[in-house]
Amino acid sequence: MTSNQVVTGSSPAWGAIFVFMSIKYLVFDLDDTLLRSDNTISSYTIDVLNKAKEKGMHIVFNTSRSLQNSKKYADLIKPDFGIYNGGCLIVDKENRVLYSKTIPADRVKKLTKYFNSICKKISVQSEDTFYASDKEYKGQNAVWADFANGLEVNAYKIICFSMNHTLIEESANKYDLEYQNYLNGGWHRLSVKGANKFNGILKLISITSSSLEEFAAFGDDFGDMEMISKCGVGVAMKNSQKEVLEIAPNVTLSNDEDGCAHFIENNLL
Repeated sequence: MTSNQVVTGSSPAWGAIFVFMSIKYLVFDLDDTLLRSDNTISSYTIDVLNKAKEKGMHIVFNTSRSLQNSKKYADLIKPDFGIYNGGCLIVDKENRVLYSKTIPADRVKKLTKYFNSICKKISVQSEDTFYASDKEYKGQNAVWADFANGLEVNAYKIICFSMNHTLIEESANKYDLEYQNYLNGGWHRLSVKGANKFNGILKLISITSSSLEEFAAFGDDFGDMEMISKCGVGVAMKNSQKEVLEIAPNVTLSNDEDGCAHFIENNLL
């Protein structure tokens, strides 16, 4: 843990206090961050977020999940903004689209046809439907699709499973797409170039005429590293990937210990 990190429960330095006082936007990754491991949000966390709202802070979801797959949490928390599909879609609290960028249908068709021959599983998040190659998968209201001839739809993201990282990354580069590997394993995500969680925040800043110094970002995985390191306040969960912990200015308790809420209550309220 680096010397400038603040663990929930400790007393922050005076300089950190001034930084904390400028925060107006609380940005949360969902899985393994705001959500507990059983995919629930505790009543304690809900209470703390409501107190933050009363203080004038804005709640922002920033997740690789789709808008549809985040709905039950949005209904519960009622965030002011949602950055979904890893920075490809931004909506306000009424789910009005503020920004949207998709992979063109012709590229999706070519990629999914190729991935069908080299990947064990494929899924595509279009603007309104989640398509999956796994007939048994029932999450996200998935619709089964046969990718043998490719799927021709505009897509926020293509997700595939393959242990051949090189082939997937080469495909992303070939079609000038953003590439991300999940948890250093076999799952990969392709989206439009420049679409990532941090650039989603920058786009929201331009929409709201705010500043980066007003944002506090909470996360745990590789895709959260840039927002954690560059926002006014960056916070990693104790359960984060090792590389995330190494760059995080602040570390809080784990997701199962309601680390986000504890950090906010002790440092930002």
